[in-house]
Amino acid sequence: MGEILIKDQFYIQMEPEIVLRLIQCYNDNPLYREVLKEYEQLKPIVLNRIHPKAVICFTAIEEEYAPVLPKKSPVLYSIATIGDEAGQLAGQYFSEDEYLKGMLVDAMADACLFGMEEDLKAWIKAECGKRKLGVSHRYEAPVNIPIEAQKIAYKETKAEETLGLAMTSGYMFDPAKTNCQVYALTKNTQLFRLDHDCRECNNVNCKVKNVPPVTVTAVTEKVEKVIECGEKETLLEAMLHGGIYLDAVCAGNGTCGKCKIQLQDGELAVTHGDEKYFSKEELKAGWRLACQAHPKYSCKVLIVQKDESDFEVLSDFKEKSSKNEKGWEKNYSIAIDIGTTTIAISLVGNIGKRPIDTYTTVNRQRAYGADVISRMQASRKGKGKELKEIILKDLLTGIELIIARNGLNKNKIREIAIAGNTTMGHLLMGFDCSKLGVFPFTPVDIGLIRRPFREIWGNFYEMDCMVTILPGISTYVGADIVSGLYFCGFHQSSKINLLIDLGTNGEMGIGSREKILTTSAAAGPAFEGGNITWGTGSIQGAICNVDLKDNQVTIRTIGEKEPIGICGTGVIETAAELVKAKIIDETGLMSEDYFDDGYLLAKTPRGEAIRFTQKDIRELQLAKSAIRAGVETLILRYGVSCEQIDKVYLAGGFGFKMDQEKAIDIGMLPEAFRGKIEAVGNSSLGGAVKYLTVKNPEAFLDYIVSVSSEINLANDTAFSDFYMKYMFFGEGE
Repeated sequence: MGEILIKDQFYIQMEPEIVLRLIQCYNDNPLYREVLKEYEQLKPIVLNRIHPKAVICFTAIEEEYAPVLPKKSPVLYSIATIGDEAGQLAGQYFSEDEYLKGMLVDAMADACLFGMEEDLKAWIKAECGKRKLGVSHRYEAPVNIPIEAQKIAYKETKAEETLGLAMTSGYMFDPAKTNCQVYALTKNTQLFRLDHDCRECNNVNCKVKNVPPVTVTAVTEKVEKVIECGEKETLLEAMLHGGIYLDAVCAGNGTCGKCKIQLQDGELAVTHGDEKYFSKEELKAGWRLACQAHPKYSCKVLIVQKDESDFEVLSDFKEKSSKNEKGWEKNYSIAIDIGTTTIAISLVGNIGKRPIDTYTTVNRQRAYGADVISRMQASRKGKGKELKEIILKDLLTGIELIIARNGLNKNKIREIAIAGNTTMGHLLMGFDCSKLGVFPFTPVDIGLIRRPFREIWGNFYEMDCMVTILPGISTYVGADIVSGLYFCGFHQSSKINLLIDLGTNGEMGIGSREKILTTSAAAGPAFEGGNITWGTGSIQGAICNVDLKDNQVTIRTIGEKEPIGICGTGVIETAAELVKAKIIDETGLMSEDYFDDGYLLAKTPRGEAIRFTQKDIRELQLAKSAIRAGVETLILRYGVSCEQIDKVYLAGGFGFKMDQEKAIDIGMLPEAFRGKIEAVGNSSLGGAVKYLTVKNPEAFLDYIVSVSSEINLANDTAFSDFYMKYMFFGEGE
């Protein structure tokens, strides 16, 4: 038998809001004032019938009861009651058909029982402190322990003698206004989890259910930040709301493993997703996936994902910026490219008609997935408002910064032109994305849109200028491609040219001023480091260049920093070098020596092995085959050969940095393209700048859209054949 203590002095807190909530009477109820008046009249009567008393017992768990605690675990049993007089009074009112009074008295009795809680917890904490004990968990029947536990508590606390209680055959207390808890004891004197956890409670009809958010301390490379995580939020979602943006390629579905964190203090349950990505040793060391974590208690986590503030974002295009024109410019415009991954903003002088300054950043919508499909799905699931707020804030930050660092008055900005894919445009405007990803893929509006600045950004930042969103061709061939075609002069060329914009989607167009045919091939995120074991974006320390001679690997990283992962260009170069060295055969199979563990490229500063794996090869094959098959299908349907194409414009950051020869070597681009490829950089931004600097640009854009048509690769049998053929490395013969 354990040590029993009794307390019969309690300060009872009974709040009218709680009482009325228990009977579901809220202040918008027309009878609210009448019920509140009745409550005030009954309050002294009820309080006179409340006789609070509690008993606690320090003991060890019995052998017969060990569903959640091991045998002989130290526990504290607690039983609290207010007696039976209030319950009898409620019963009397009900018998006299005074239903309102009966309901109120019953609710007031419950509120008084709840009101003992704070005094009871303080008493328990004080008594535990005397014994140098803490509380690691609170258990309640039948929420997280069997109802039979109440029988054991009744016996251990001698509740019949100490409190005058009886127990029914169903292990319920008499009187009914009685609570019972079992506290797991620990030697950690700093830990006191004494509160009822509504997360674990299965009483869905509880009128006073309250799940307070859990506080989480998130530690990054640069800052330590405390955020709150709500009941139904994952830690990844809580971080987003708290202003911490993690790259989540899989949109938080637990399939990419990129949002890994390390628990520093507290508890985070191990999930199936965690078990998939981490070894037993890593799980023991606290490694978890933020997108799968639902913290129940306050904790501290280390964010190991590199800060993307130094992400290399391409803003260059053929027309270079001019730094010396600012002094004699009278007013300005701003060109913007919203990419799925990155954002580029250029300040353009209206006299010099060239970019003066450019700001670039990462599109923080990446936290909702790496590709447009993920963003569409997130929008359809109710995240459209958050996605809109993120992009508006990202753009506004860039606009404000570029104005401030050039010492300009914001009223000197005359116009803003924006290019981006259709999904980015829809999210910016707050359009419904529900039909974008479902056949027949119907956009809300892909025409040229002009709006006052205030209509898009509201009153967050006042500017008196117009905002133009450039037109698109379809859901999957958006304004970024129209802008690129315009920038490359397709509307004026008599020769057949090809534009390929490489990213998570490979958007492309072929043609001349007579006719343009466009399409989009879903390459996936491999070219931007997604779904690659050690893949990362184009950040400092990402392996971007690989050479292999006599099985000795030489790497170069972005910024010449110590290696932390592999970016898209590094993925292409690694594959090309391994194919050349015959470590990968033409089918993509890695040689036996490297099949299980992959090919070692480098080690991180922490000594972790950065390896290129068989899985990574398959991801690359899927991506490069989609691009090649899209190119071949587009050329076939246009009715020409590779040899008839005059010039191949390669757009986008990945295409700008990519080794063209190695891309041809692995069969990503046709052999016939050697010598024809021109990397034009950010053609989408270039087109937006061009729109702001020529006369009558709307007519040119309208013309491009009018002569353009799209082929749907999903319905094209030739694409399927090409896709299988070019899965091989080389020409796939």
